[in-house]
Order: sequence, then structure tokens, then C-alpha cells
Amino acid sequence: MPRLICLAVLGTMLATRGLGQTTFATLTGAVTDPNGSVIPGAIVEVTQSGSNYRYTAKSNEAGIYTLGQLREGIYTLTARNAGFKEAVIQNIQLVALDVRRLDVHLEIGAVETKVEVSAGATVIETETARISDSKGATLINSLPLNTRSLSAFLALSPGVLQAGAGSSTRRFAGSRANQEDMTVDGITVANGYDGTQIGPLYSYIESFQEFRIDMANNTAEFGAIGQVTVVSKAGTNQLHGTGLDYYGTPMFRARDPFALQRPSGVSHSLGAAVNGPVALPRIYNGRNKTFFTFVFETSRGSHVLQLLNPIMPLPS
Repeated sequence: MPRLICLAVLGTMLATRGLGQTTFATLTGAVTDPNGSVIPGAIVEVTQSGSNYRYTAKSNEAGIYTLGQLREGIYTLTARNAGFKEAVIQNIQLVALDVRRLDVHLEIGAVETKVEVSAGATVIETETARISDSKGATLINSLPLNTRSLSAFLALSPGVLQAGAGSSTRRFAGSRANQEDMTVDGITVANGYDGTQIGPLYSYIESFQEFRIDMANNTAEFGAIGQVTVVSKAGTNQLHGTGLDYYGTPMFRARDPFALQRPSGVSHSLGAAVNGPVALPRIYNGRNKTFFTFVFETSRGSHVLQLLNPIMPLPS
């Protein structure tokens, strides 16, 4: 027992801090009647279209409702209260860490009557003062970049620059090279020293559903000026699968204006992904409850030869 106690104390003394943040979005707003008066006790429910997950809250005495811990995706909001028509707002698009304000106006009438509107995505986040940029999986696959590294996609956002001096890190809104942090599903993947990412995951982006950049005026949840939040793909009620071969060859590369020929080397970035509901015939049906995601991505090919154009004769 004394030995176990010593090991426990030693492990506590040597333990380093573990940084973790949430990736969920928040939906908030006021429920009012046609005269603009608040409606306390109204039931507000949102449903994610892909997984059919439901989240419910009630408006407080000030008519304010708040729904937190929402996964990114498209939602439908339903608000109802006795003596008012049911309000339905469809196509609410939430991204990771989004703090979305959506006020609901209820009209007087029978509860069986519905008033439907469409929300879409927000252009400006009014609940916070931070500067953000988010890109989803469709946009990531559509951008014409000759790389599978997330670092190149970060440079497409305004205010993000390479740290310089051959460093692979980025600077956000004029910050220093060590004032950034990167997380995957809320788990830090930076080394905590100069912002360099740990592991090769940032070079294989097929598993990414979305990445978001927050810089300046971040909340106390994030200790860095520049925060990169990556959200992995998740399964839905529909079975989806993809396959890819990101092929690079000298014929597809542009020639450097100072070089006599295109760089050599052939590369293949191979991958496949599949996700959907967990289904065990006659045993378990995971629709609306349990989902799975599997992603495999690797790279193959020959090395790219460096072109040497010396201005002085090489020693024989």
C-alpha cells in the first residue's frame, strides 16, 4: 500500500495539464407574442435532420431560451405554447462553436396550426465579438489546392499568415508563432510550445467534417489568440461512402518560372470513408440512436526530386 501511494503521488506531480474544449454550438433567443411581449414557459425543441437527435428547453421568466451542446449540422426548431400557433423554423445551419441567436415570434391561434419559416445560415455572429471563419467538408474537397494538408487551407482565411523562417506554424491576426492552439474534437493536438501540431493527422483531411478558425476576442475557454477547431465526420441515418485517389504527376504541376522543367515525382493520396447507423440484423437497429464512422487515408508515391540551378560551378 505505501508503494501504491508513492506511485500515485509521483504520477500526480509529473502529470501535465490536459487541455480540452467543446466543439458544440449554442442556440438562444427570445420567445415573444405579436405585441413583442415575452412568453415564459414556452417549449422550444430542435431536431437535427441527419441523426434525428432532439433537444428541448423552456423559455424562462424573461422569455429567453438556451439550447447548448448542439452538434454541427442542419436543425429544425419548433416552439409552442398554449393559445398560440406552433412556430416551425427550418434549415437552421449551425457550425462548430457557433453561438446563434434566433428569436421566435408566436402568433395567437390554435396549437394545431403551424407557421413555418426558413432560417438558413448566419452571416454575422451577433452574440460574440470574435472573428471567425468556418469551412465544411464540401468546401474542403472543392477548393483547388495541390495538397491534402490542412495548413494550406488555413492560409485561405483573412488574417492568417505563415510564421516565417521556414516554420510550419501560422500566425493569427498578428499574433506570435506560439500563440495558437489546434484541437480535433476538443482535444489539443499542438505541442504547447510553438503551436506545431502533433502527429500526421493534419495531412489527412478526409475524416474532417469541418474546421473553424477563431481569432481575437476568444472566450476564456481558449487560451490562444488563434484557435483552430476541427470536427470529425459523424454518422447519420443515411449510409454514406466515399473513395478517393488524389493523384499528383509532373504533367499536372506548373513549372516554376525560374526552373527549366517541372518538378518530378508521382504521388497518390488514397482514402476511403463510410458512415451510417449501426445495424445488426434481427439484433439491433441503431437508427436515431447509434452511428458509426470509419475513415482510412494514406499516401504513396516516389520522392520529388529537387531541381538545382547553381550560379557557381560545382566542385569536381
